Amino acid sequence: MQHILKRIAAKIKQADIDQESFGRFCIEHELDPDIYGGIVPRLPEDEVYDKVYRFIGHPDAMFPDGGGLTEKITKWQKPEDRLLWSDMHDTDHTAQITAKDIPKVLDEFGDSLKVLSLDCFDTLLWRQTATPRDVFAVLADTPIARRLGVTPHQRISAAARARRAKLLENGSREIDIGDIYRSFTSLSSEERELLAEAEIRTEVSVCFAFSPYVELIRLAHTRGIKIIVVSDTYFRQDELRRLLARHLPVDVMQAISKVYCSVDYGTSKSDALFQVVIRECGVPASHLLHIGDDGVADAQAPRKLGVQALHFVPFDREVAEFLRLQRAASSLIVLEQAAPAAVILPCYSPFRPVFSVANLHQYTPETLIGYMSFGPALYAYARFLMDEVEALQQQGKRVKVFFLLRDAYLLSAACEAYARKPVGKLVRIRKFHAIAASFKTRADIDHYISGIEPECNTLHAIAKQLLLPPKLTELLIRVAHQSDDPKTAFHQLLHEEDVLELIFKNSFTLRARLKRYISRELAPEEGDTIVLADIGYNGRTQEYLSRTFKDEFNIDILGRYVFSSDEPYRSANSKALITSTWDNTTIFEQCCTLKEGAVVNYEFDGEPIITDIVLSEKQYEKIAKVHAECLRFIDDARAFFTTSDLTHEYSMLQGAAHAALFRNAYMPVEAELEYLKDFQHDKFMGPDRKKTIYHLESAWNNVRRLPSPYRLGAYETRGLGLDFTFSGLLQRRFQLDLGPDDMNVRFSPLKVLIGSTHDTKAFLLRAHHLHDGYFSIMLPYVSGTSVKMLFGEHYEWLQIADIQLLNNAGRVCRNVSCSLSLEEINREGEIYQCLSQASVATIRPSDLQQLKTPHYFHVIFRPLVSRASDSAAETRPAAIKEENSCGPRDGDSLARKGFGG
Repeated sequence: MQHILKRIAAKIKQADIDQESFGRFCIEHELDPDIYGGIVPRLPEDEVYDKVYRFIGHPDAMFPDGGGLTEKITKWQKPEDRLLWSDMHDTDHTAQITAKDIPKVLDEFGDSLKVLSLDCFDTLLWRQTATPRDVFAVLADTPIARRLGVTPHQRISAAARARRAKLLENGSREIDIGDIYRSFTSLSSEERELLAEAEIRTEVSVCFAFSPYVELIRLAHTRGIKIIVVSDTYFRQDELRRLLARHLPVDVMQAISKVYCSVDYGTSKSDALFQVVIRECGVPASHLLHIGDDGVADAQAPRKLGVQALHFVPFDREVAEFLRLQRAASSLIVLEQAAPAAVILPCYSPFRPVFSVANLHQYTPETLIGYMSFGPALYAYARFLMDEVEALQQQGKRVKVFFLLRDAYLLSAACEAYARKPVGKLVRIRKFHAIAASFKTRADIDHYISGIEPECNTLHAIAKQLLLPPKLTELLIRVAHQSDDPKTAFHQLLHEEDVLELIFKNSFTLRARLKRYISRELAPEEGDTIVLADIGYNGRTQEYLSRTFKDEFNIDILGRYVFSSDEPYRSANSKALITSTWDNTTIFEQCCTLKEGAVVNYEFDGEPIITDIVLSEKQYEKIAKVHAECLRFIDDARAFFTTSDLTHEYSMLQGAAHAALFRNAYMPVEAELEYLKDFQHDKFMGPDRKKTIYHLESAWNNVRRLPSPYRLGAYETRGLGLDFTFSGLLQRRFQLDLGPDDMNVRFSPLKVLIGSTHDTKAFLLRAHHLHDGYFSIMLPYVSGTSVKMLFGEHYEWLQIADIQLLNNAGRVCRNVSCSLSLEEINREGEIYQCLSQASVATIRPSDLQQLKTPHYFHVIFRPLVSRASDSAAETRPAAIKEENSCGPRDGDSLARKGFGG
């Protein structure tokens, strides 16, 4: 152990030691996805569909080249939507062309042009769908996809996991279509091949050749110019040629001498693919012209190598905005369609007669939660589990049911009440230990890491799961943060031989102890079918126990859950009462739990080591009352249906259970909010090993800092109003590409000066409305400069709620509100009085280091009294038009870099 510490410590550079405290502060204050990403999820990227899938919201990068901004402005000049860090530096503005420029583009380069290189998708080949992501919806409607239940979300998720796995395997993000469908672990190899072929055929059906580039190829060919296609894609060359041949005229296809696919070379256009192209073309880089629609991959990257490169912009901003909104409208027309065009599901309520005859005159919160909400859901789960066990037994299997403590405690009691006899056994196996005991090879480690969603991929959490000691963890993270890509660097450090040996050693020790526990408590016999019952969602405990012990004990391990994710890499041996894309189980899970501490390890003989209870006695008292009401409902329902000789179809109970849990999660009434408001869980989220599940009070504060539609968790939005909840649900369900400007056209102007004593630039910007009169604006931090906010020009009184420094990932590094220097401004707490039109507030952080990457000041303020001459400014969005720019909007870029979205 000591030699590993010394070796890793030697990699730490002195410069990074100097900035250690500042860097650690940024790392430890990452935005909590539970709070900031509760409604609108971020979707993983897909290289071919990179511009769409990188994030929900606009496909712009966060820091593209900024447009030219003037230093001379007047009060009535139209404000800019944003001010980018790159606007404060000299930048190389990439040459752009539009469709009307294509016919004459060759004339601009004369006889020196020897090779014409074209991007494929969204340049030479377009799609008939509104966005590339819609191709997956077309795919999902094919017979094979419908039969296998493949959804667009699953296809996206599979590509993201395949890319993470490939990066760990060989350091490349390039995957082929086979890699993507191998992520569908519940499907057979034949089914995966059928899906891959279905996707290629889907692309064939929706693609078409963009005629201006078809004619450009013909023109280049007549001039003796070599034509190639260079594409970042998961299609292999033969697959892409098949697609091109289907849509290009024969003479045009014959004119294309070669097709370069990133997956064939293991590198993208942004990395080293153009180096390959230049070498194989055998001409100087300056004699090669490349055209494509990605500003980075198709323009900046090749230009750095000396290639003539043009960024193809198919639409100006106004048209792009119009098409984006129209795409959102296309998703929503189902809300206006009449039957049968719209899907209208029957709403069953099988438990109404039970409520009618029940003793509900004491309408307490625990009755509402336990008897009327969770009780019906648990009744349906008990029916589901009993049916599953019976079906397995009819297949001749020897079935043993085990309920995973602590969360499945109430599930066990519910099944016993339903069956009127004991069902299975309670066992103490946590997901953490199932995963930690599975590491036998480097492939096992890579499998675990590739399955982590990017927003959950914190380095400390990974190291803890790998059983790495805290001292070594800190050293590894410090070394990783010397890299421009800390996560990739951290993963590479994990692959070093002595680190791997330590992980394998610790995992072996835990695995031996866990095996002794399983042998003693589960008593598996060869040929047994083990059914693990739990609240569920991802089924990771079952997955990793199967990977580790299935063959060793020669048993089948199945999972039967209340909830299950619809991720493609879920186990084929798992089923659930409810399958959902989103995990909103925390409250329900906490109400099902057993009153005991968490298992933190196992003794040598397999005896579980249980930590102290950290949650409050008051919470467990409430949980006990909910338990009693749930079981009372199951007893009442069982008795009523038996007496009435009434049975229900499983699908009816399933729908009623889903509705009950959905209502509790998204539409809780005031009594439920009050009853559950102090509930916590002890999933080791903080130093005190517990975390409050939702904060109604902090919801008001948070919503004043986040642009709509990037909202909070379900219970928190309910505290703000159902309009918040429904807006978030709608956007998440339909994956609407909407940003703050779409949700709210209200803004407030602010003039700022940025620079040093000798060089100052002036900008008139628009701050976007958040909620309750608060506005947000992003201002770039540049070392050695100050930021002056000329509040006096527009306001007499205002409230400044917060000023935070964010890094380029959108994470909070520190609060700099105390760094304000005031001129002709009186301050009382958060209230500021501007004494004249010249009143200025200057941000002067005194202790920030020279920063290598873009950082921003996030200013939250609320105008209270506008200056008389400017009183109409904040209420007339139509009078002050938006600057025509291709950069990201203020709220969008925040959302896509960690503020939800």
